[in-house]
Amino acid sequence: MRLIRKKLKMNNEKSGKILTIKFAFLQGSYWMSFCAVYNFATVYLLSKSFSSKEVGVMLAAINIFAAVLQPLVANFADLTQKISLKNLVALIVMIILFIAFILPAASNLLLATGILFFLICTLMVTIQPLINSMGMEYIGRGIPVDFGIARSMGSLSYAVTSFVLGNLIEKNGTSILPYSYIIIFALILIFAYTYKLPKTIPTPFPHEEKTLSAYTESIEVVEMITDTGATGFSAYFRKYRKFVYYLIGLVFLFTCFNLINIYMIKIIENVGGNKADLGTAIALAALLELPVMFFFTKLLKRFNNTTLLKISVVVLSLKAIATLFAKSIGMIYFAQAFQLLSYAIFIPASIHYVSQIMDMKDRIKGQAFTSVTMTLGGVTGSLLGGWLLSATSIYNMLLLGTILSLIGSVIAYLSIENIVKEEQS
Repeated sequence: MRLIRKKLKMNNEKSGKILTIKFAFLQGSYWMSFCAVYNFATVYLLSKSFSSKEVGVMLAAINIFAAVLQPLVANFADLTQKISLKNLVALIVMIILFIAFILPAASNLLLATGILFFLICTLMVTIQPLINSMGMEYIGRGIPVDFGIARSMGSLSYAVTSFVLGNLIEKNGTSILPYSYIIIFALILIFAYTYKLPKTIPTPFPHEEKTLSAYTESIEVVEMITDTGATGFSAYFRKYRKFVYYLIGLVFLFTCFNLINIYMIKIIENVGGNKADLGTAIALAALLELPVMFFFTKLLKRFNNTTLLKISVVVLSLKAIATLFAKSIGMIYFAQAFQLLSYAIFIPASIHYVSQIMDMKDRIKGQAFTSVTMTLGGVTGSLLGGWLLSATSIYNMLLLGTILSLIGSVIAYLSIENIVKEEQS
């Protein structure tokens, strides 16, 4: 039996390394798409004769529709046994690709361009929790996929894509963006389909229950894998009450976080900076995410995941405070450096947290609701920031954002459950 366990462990480790590489490519291609579509949304839509107000309303609407779609799609993924998570992601990406092929032909039609872009961006945001769940799906089955390394590839690809597309748009105009969508989403489709164990490696969890029991000597593992039911929304919220308060805290936190990111150019210009400084500030934050995300699995060996998550929600507010009191470009860069211990930790820690506190059948919904709160933060941050900028000053906008962030930190911190035994086992 010890020999079987040893072979199982070796098999898991080999599988984990292969799947980590594949998941890194999937995460990298997804965040390339997020950068190309969302990061350059304002630039693209303004070039198509949309007004700034119309762009703001469209981006808010995209976040709202995505916030509605994410839990619905996730609930479908939890319930269905006919379509795998991988195939569901691939299906949505194929729809995006079809729309992206049409987009260049509609470039001179304002309404058509708006509708097509709206669909592309909404569907792209919707698949984010599904892609995250693809990684956690194997982790939940005992295969050590390193989410931190994979997500760090996302940060790197985001930074590189932003730099490359920025220069290409400067030289060739925004007409190249729809073609970049086609290339990038085609990559996502390829990496989604190839995200599976190679045939040369036998699965460490055979379908036969008897064989599985021989590998693990645990009927609990059998029950975990064979329980394909899913908790309904009302029962779900009753079951995970503290998680609901945690989500409320995140809405406050990410209202401020998105408010700062969306209106960063205004914040930088207020201290005497320009668009080049904006690019440097964004690149600095993205690059600082890399080491933390890359070595996140090693951090988990020294610290409880819940401890890391609590640190991240506190430092998110410290970043807001530093931005509020920034009086120069150097101080803006200093505030951006807080990304190292805030967003960089929060992303992998929040995903692991869902897997820690929830049954396997509820985890996809848990990932979706986490994404929904961040999406709602994008909506409230963009609308609140735009209103405050037009009605008052940048300082007042940042002051209110910081107050909301502090409220969110307190709520989230107190709602995070301390799970020591599972993390140390």
